[in-house]
Amino acid sequence: MKAYLLAYNGVSALLWAYILYQCLESVNRGYFPDHAGAGIPHSFMVGTQIFNSSLELLNSITGLVPTPIPTLLLQSFARLIILVGICVVIPESAANYAVYTFSGLTLAWSITEIIRYGYYFWKLVSTSVPYPITWLRYSAFFALYPLGLVCESLTVFNSYKVVEARLPLYSKFLKYALPLYIPGFLYLYTYMIKQRAKVLRKEKKKTL
Repeated sequence: MKAYLLAYNGVSALLWAYILYQCLESVNRGYFPDHAGAGIPHSFMVGTQIFNSSLELLNSITGLVPTPIPTLLLQSFARLIILVGICVVIPESAANYAVYTFSGLTLAWSITEIIRYGYYFWKLVSTSVPYPITWLRYSAFFALYPLGLVCESLTVFNSYKVVEARLPLYSKFLKYALPLYIPGFLYLYTYMIKQRAKVLRKEKKKTL
């Protein structure tokens, strides 16, 4: 199972590193390459998130990883609302091509995942993870989570008129899903703060 987890975390870190590269290229150009609207926008990230969400749920259910299932489901749900609920269901929405807003959530997600999967990969190959990497794993969320929250909420909000005109029933789902971002964010944020305190306290004891 160690070989599987090594492969999973290593591949996931590389996938999100490529997504980060694509995002930075788009910001530099000032537009997304799939702006013409052919197919599903941000399809690589859509596939990557579905891959991660599916395997992480399986890993949690089987006990391979200690991540609480409610935390995992909440984080996956928030992202899949964007990637499936917006990119796949309404690819024509202008929110999919808003460079700075969509790039903001992509940066937040990709940097978070590169750090997270990189940390777990390092933890599997070494008996000791350098403190700066551990600190980054449990501190970067202070800035990245709020950035993700703002950009995710704006993407859903800016898609609402398109959804309302084309899929009235689905628009009601989004209307009630959007306010759930706040309690969901608070749950994940406080969970990470508690995890940070616990992990960094252990790390500091090692140095004493």
